[in-house]
Amino acid sequence: MPLPIAHGLLGASIVAALHAQPTQHSSRPLLVGALLANAADLDFLLVFAFHSKTWHRGFSHSIMLALAVCLIFVLYSGRQRIREALVYGLAFASHGLLDYVTTREGSGVALLWPFSSERFALGWVGLSEWPSRLSGMQIVQALLVEIALFTPLLILTIGLRKLLWKDARPV
Repeated sequence: MPLPIAHGLLGASIVAALHAQPTQHSSRPLLVGALLANAADLDFLLVFAFHSKTWHRGFSHSIMLALAVCLIFVLYSGRQRIREALVYGLAFASHGLLDYVTTREGSGVALLWPFSSERFALGWVGLSEWPSRLSGMQIVQALLVEIALFTPLLILTIGLRKLLWKDARPV
C-alpha cells in the first residue's frame, strides 16, 4: 500500500500527461488529480466506523468506481469536458492499480467489484506495505523512497509535455 505521496504524484502525473491544459493557468488540475488519486483511501472512514479492515481496498479501489467518478464529473461539468472527466477518472483509478502493482503481502485489491469480490495483487514488489506496523522513522524512509521514485515521473511528464506540445493548440 503506497502512502499518499506516491498516489498523489502518480495522479498528478496522469493529469500532466493527458489533460488538455494541465498547467496552462494554474496547477489546479494537477492538485485535483493528486486528490482524486488519494480519494480511494477514504474507505478508512468505513474501517473506523465499522471496526472492520475488510472495507479497505474494497469497492473504493475498483475500476467501476473510477468509471462512476468519470460519470459524476460529466454530469457536473457537461459533456464538452469529457476529456477532463476521463483524465480525472484515470487519476482516481490509478490508486487501485498502484496498490495492485505494489502489493506483495496482504489480501490485494477488489479491482473488479461489483462483478467479483476477488482481490488481486501482482506480488512482485511491496511498497510501503503495512504502514500501521512501521515506526515513525520507517514511515519517513518510505515517504522519501516514494518521493524519489514518483517525483521524477511528474517532472519528466511536465517537461516532456511542455517540450512536445509547446506549439500545439489546446484541445
